[in-house]
Amino acid sequence: MTPLLRLSRLRLAFLGDIHGNLPALEAAIAHLDRTQSPDGVYLLGDLINRCPWNNEVMDLLADRGWPSVAGNHDLIVSHLHTPDIRPPFDQRQNFPVIYWTWDHLRREHIASLHELPAEMAVTPDAAPPIRLLHGLPGNPFVGVYPESEAEEIAQQFTTYTEPVIIGGHTHRPLDRRIDGKRFLNPGSIGLPYNRDPRAQYMTLDLRSGPNGPVWQPTFHRIEYDTGVVAEAFRTSGLLTEAGPLAQLYLRTVLNGEPWASDFGYWLKGQPAAAREDIAGAVEAYLRVHGPGKWAFG
Repeated sequence: MTPLLRLSRLRLAFLGDIHGNLPALEAAIAHLDRTQSPDGVYLLGDLINRCPWNNEVMDLLADRGWPSVAGNHDLIVSHLHTPDIRPPFDQRQNFPVIYWTWDHLRREHIASLHELPAEMAVTPDAAPPIRLLHGLPGNPFVGVYPESEAEEIAQQFTTYTEPVIIGGHTHRPLDRRIDGKRFLNPGSIGLPYNRDPRAQYMTLDLRSGPNGPVWQPTFHRIEYDTGVVAEAFRTSGLLTEAGPLAQLYLRTVLNGEPWASDFGYWLKGQPAAAREDIAGAVEAYLRVHGPGKWAFG
């Protein structure tokens, strides 16, 4: 096997699914600055919503000037109270965390979220090109999973010429090859779903492979004080105003499990009356589901 040798130094970093979690983002950035010194940093969307520090996260990212694609949460929040909001997100009683985020997010940040592109090409000189998007082409509400059907994913990306596709959305790290393409996901900064609550991001180093330059990923997991997040959920008013749904997001911060997303999946199969009483629905969900017995299997 031909060893992977370092070419002229080129390192890129990718961060996604921050979800307003400032302490996790700060920990990841501190590690990035101290140990990685990347030549470029790119964001994979879902910058805000679900944790309390949405303005602070947007301020920090604006100071850094890192380019980002749009995530589904960025799209939803930026379209609230406009004719472009899509059902069912126009129903405030069912999405109290999203509306809490909009109520507290400064208008200039909402405007900047609205301007994020759906996709982005990264084309460094003498390196394989990279395509960035949050989920699937034209659909940031669905991502590429380790268990996704390879044929279905290949069909979604038949028109893409880049050999490396980097996405987010699933909150799970991924390194998978499908139909000649390498699909990567750095995992989530703010709300991991892989049973590891540490802030997670990825770097790519340019290496010399047997057939030319290739990208070699390294996945990073960074400790931070999740207790600070729990306190902020209380002091910010998020727990009080958004209730049981906010509590599900906090559970994910603390243990890296997909509580709220699994609840949303479960809720779609419940009668309309359940969706009119979110607190009762969360209580009913928790009686049946959790680690080892998720609704989405």
